[in-house]
Amino acid sequence: MVLTAEITVSTDTFALGSLFETFPSAVVEFEPVVPLQGDQETNTPLVWITGVEPERLLPALRKTDDIETVQRLATVDENVLLELEWGDDLDGIVQPLLDTGGRILTARGTATNWKFDLLFDSHVSLSEFNMTVTNNGIPVTLRKLSSSTVQRESSDGDSDRSILPNHRETLLLAYHSGYYDTPRECQLAELASKEDVSDSALSKRLRRATASLIERTLLDEESVGDPSYE
Repeated sequence: MVLTAEITVSTDTFALGSLFETFPSAVVEFEPVVPLQGDQETNTPLVWITGVEPERLLPALRKTDDIETVQRLATVDENVLLELEWGDDLDGIVQPLLDTGGRILTARGTATNWKFDLLFDSHVSLSEFNMTVTNNGIPVTLRKLSSSTVQRESSDGDSDRSILPNHRETLLLAYHSGYYDTPRECQLAELASKEDVSDSALSKRLRRATASLIERTLLDEESVGDPSYE
């Protein structure tokens, strides 16, 4: 089961927020990009920015801490298509999304707020994202939440109920390492070392993977209620 959440956050809780201080009439919309680096997120998003003269926009963006490099790809009137490379110190909702495996489907920013359509692979991932941003003092407004159990057809005509590749790999590693044996043959710290992540990060990944596996194999749409988003 996957969940899509439509949320809004204040302008300063996402990259490019400082742009609206200089150009309050600007509108920023992200262009969908298919990453070509396995399961890694692309670090060079494409964005359309409107309502700003290109000659003033580019110098301002190059001074923004969020951006490492910026390249103009096209200009149509005052609509500018840019390729950005993020800096290393993104904060706000970005790190919580990375930690919980959330995906940005659409993003639109104005001087008023940022509006996102986010994708999560389980209720656990969504709840952890909400908990993290709340603990970080970031106010999030949930506009819409929907779930889907629509299954993808595999090449042989069977329904594909598989979980995400990284979740599958983590569960299999834990199983083959004896993490689920009684008594345990492998401790959490050993697994985390093999995955080159912290104990806390691996623990969260295992919980998300287990929840996703249960939702996709044991539960149907009628038996899964909406997650708490409080």
